[in-house]
Amino acid sequence: MPLTADDARLGREAAAKGQLGAAIRHFRAALEQMPGDPAITLWLGQALCASGQLYEGVPCLRDAGLARLSGGIAPADLLPVAQLLQRVGDPAASLALLQGIAASGLDEFGLWHATATAAAQLSRHELALDACERASRHAPDATALSVLTASIEIDAGRAHDAAARLDAVLAREAPVRDRMRAHRERARALDRLGRWSEVFPDIEAGAALAAQVPEYAAQDAGVVARILKRDAADFDAAMVARWRREAPADDHPAPVFLIGYLRSGTTLMQEVLACAPGVTVADEAPLLSGTQAAMRPGPSRLSALDALDRSTVAALRARYRALAAMRLGPGVATGRLIDKFALNVIDLPVILRLFPEAPILFMVRSPRDACLSSVLQMMPPSPSTVNLLRWDDAVRFHALITGAWRRWRDALGLRACEVRYEALVDDLEGTMRAILPALDLSWTEGMRDFHKSAATHAINTPSRSQVTRPLNRASVERWRHYEAEFTAVEHLLVPALDDWGY
Repeated sequence: MPLTADDARLGREAAAKGQLGAAIRHFRAALEQMPGDPAITLWLGQALCASGQLYEGVPCLRDAGLARLSGGIAPADLLPVAQLLQRVGDPAASLALLQGIAASGLDEFGLWHATATAAAQLSRHELALDACERASRHAPDATALSVLTASIEIDAGRAHDAAARLDAVLAREAPVRDRMRAHRERARALDRLGRWSEVFPDIEAGAALAAQVPEYAAQDAGVVARILKRDAADFDAAMVARWRREAPADDHPAPVFLIGYLRSGTTLMQEVLACAPGVTVADEAPLLSGTQAAMRPGPSRLSALDALDRSTVAALRARYRALAAMRLGPGVATGRLIDKFALNVIDLPVILRLFPEAPILFMVRSPRDACLSSVLQMMPPSPSTVNLLRWDDAVRFHALITGAWRRWRDALGLRACEVRYEALVDDLEGTMRAILPALDLSWTEGMRDFHKSAATHAINTPSRSQVTRPLNRASVERWRHYEAEFTAVEHLLVPALDDWGY
């Protein structure tokens, strides 16, 4: 058997070349000879996470990081591990490691900044703000830190402090990225403070600056519209009828697809469903897009879907399950998987072709409130979210996405159910009891206290600060403070307003 040092070296060399499969094999071989070695475990964790195998990789990072901390490694050398844990979705492990690093006596900007972001992801606002204060002692003029602090203050119910902090940022020279984010967060703070007439100027100012920020300017805002337009042009009722007549390609249970327009209550629904025994939630994990990547291209997406034979559909379903297991663990094979990726509405033909038996929950929310909420939130840049920078664009994007849903809902014969956000807020138990049988699930009393469970883990959307609190009607009909802003765009929302009776 090769020496451990050789396998460890070969693993590092393979990882440096991007040969992740080879790196993982070498690191596993090294661990067989030296079980539990924290350095090798750490390398293995990094390789696993880079290959998407988060379920196994994240515990390797967590356990090895904590072990190396107690094993005498320089605490500062573990900061990148803590930061990686956040990026791969385990802020709780990141925070535990960061607190261990702090206990060793390290006191530097990077430590406290990472602590603030980890705590914020867990809605531990006071801890996050304390870390921001400690970070500011090392970089008192860091405008990005000021904007982060203000964002956390808003979530913590301290919008007045946030607005004052952001005013100070905007009163001095700052990088364009920080100024853009400052305007966006200031709009959110002013909304909380009831200074409604001042909100939209900040939204527009932030949108104007976003065009100068590379990660926003690089996005193709029209790609979603082009996909939907091509699918609509290629739609053929006879083709879809053939898809519906085919039995599922295997006996494995299909996931529940939880979709909707952004900020329409998908995160609330996922946290309620997550309280049911045997349920696993994939929170904004790109499982369906990862599955589509293995499809053979055709003249169009719908033609490529129609060309799939039964064995290929079965292989794609198996790929989907494998991707889910890599992220979420083997339990997804036996339990009920909730695939919550709000804009999977774009991929409804794919869902029908691969999982014709899958239940689909579409969250409905007042179109006016949904548009307002989406434009008030700062979201990572993507071809979809860049449509939410400007008010007119956000309303058009809502019309595009909800229009696609209504068209496919009626044309594809989906096993679908619409659930109103307002109904969940007003009667959580009654609304859930009505839909749970279709998901082969039952009401549990734990669902009533979903916010307590939500507070124990990371949530990958801006809704995390809302769903960790008891239900309230604060976000219902909030649009009425901005009625004047709807005058020029109301016609775009008429189809949705009429269809859903808002």
